[in-house]
Order: sequence, then C-alpha cells, then structure tokens
Amino acid sequence: MLAEDKLFATLDPTTRRLRLPTNQNVLLSDTVGFIRKLPHQLVEAFKATLEEVVNADLLLHVVDVSHPHARDQIQAVNAVLDEIHAGGKPTLMVLNKVDRLEGPHQADRFHDEYPGAVAISARTGEGLPALLAELGARLRPVRDYVELVVPHRRAGVIARLYEVAQITDQHYRDGDAVLKARIPPHLRAEFHDYIVRDLAENPSAKTT
Repeated sequence: MLAEDKLFATLDPTTRRLRLPTNQNVLLSDTVGFIRKLPHQLVEAFKATLEEVVNADLLLHVVDVSHPHARDQIQAVNAVLDEIHAGGKPTLMVLNKVDRLEGPHQADRFHDEYPGAVAISARTGEGLPALLAELGARLRPVRDYVELVVPHRRAGVIARLYEVAQITDQHYRDGDAVLKARIPPHLRAEFHDYIVRDLAENPSAKTT
C-alpha cells in the first residue's frame, strides 16, 4: 500500500468488504479527500472516486474534529458534493480523532450541529462498535421479523440462522430453541417449518 506525504498520491478509491453486526455484507469504499473548488483539470482524474460517491447508498463524511478548521473542511466537502450532484445523498457524519480533544464538550458541540453523528477514534477504536451499529441500522434491508422454534437437536438450523439472519433474542423452552430473528425474505422458505409467527418491529429489541 502506498503511503506518501503528498496531496493525491493516489486517485484510486480503495474498496473492502465489511460484515456488520446485522450479518450484512457491505462494500466500503475509501475515496480520496475532497478539496474546495476542485480544479476542472482534475475532474477526469477523479472520475473513479466521483462515481463511487454518486452511486453509494450511504456516504460516510469523516471529519477530523481535532483540526482547528474542521467546520470549514465540512463546508468544503459539502460544496464538492453539491457540485457533483451528490448533495442529497443520505450521509452519516463521522467525528474522527476524538482522542485528541481536550474534553468531551468539544465533541458535544459537533453533535449539536450534526444530530446523528457518531464520534470515533480510528487510532484507539473508541466508538467503532457504535459506528458499525449505526451503519447496520441505516443500511438494514427489508427483512421478515419472525419467531422460530427449533428443536435443540437441529443445531445446524440454528447455526444457519446465525449465519444469514439477525438474531435479536434466543432462549430455551422444553428442549427447543426459541428465537426471534430478521430473515431475508428469499430465505423464508428455508426456515418455513420452524417459523411460528410473524413479529412486529420493536426498536428496543436486543441485538446480538
């Protein structure tokens, strides 16, 4: 991997597969940073990055909140997004480098300005579980929320559920595993024999 103290040392976005706590596999693309008033001669060179942004389902706007001009940088990125017609994209503000802040009140001011933002430290790992949970919530596909009763001896079925579904609750009753799970609709038939009822969505349900 190239590491160089040079503006736009590489213009290619890096894409990695990420598995979320909801058992979703998503593609996460790390684009090059945007700058204010992008020169027209760089537009073609930025083509790959711009396509990634325009076609994304969700944008992660990562901000160095320890930088003295963080708000100016946010405005610069938003201006570029408007220029490439991506200003209306669903966006999650990620407040990075909170470990460098002198106190929690500094991050609180950003939270007040950008409700729903997630504070993290990529260096220490602080806040990353909350970021993954928020990604799962925002990218959650349409799923059937059901209750299943699986005989304990059918361990393979339970393992399969944990592989493809989001399990929100599990307990045992009379030798059976009773589970609440969000299942992709196209896999419902696979578990048809074990589904006992459909459930209403409960935002406070415990996620495992």
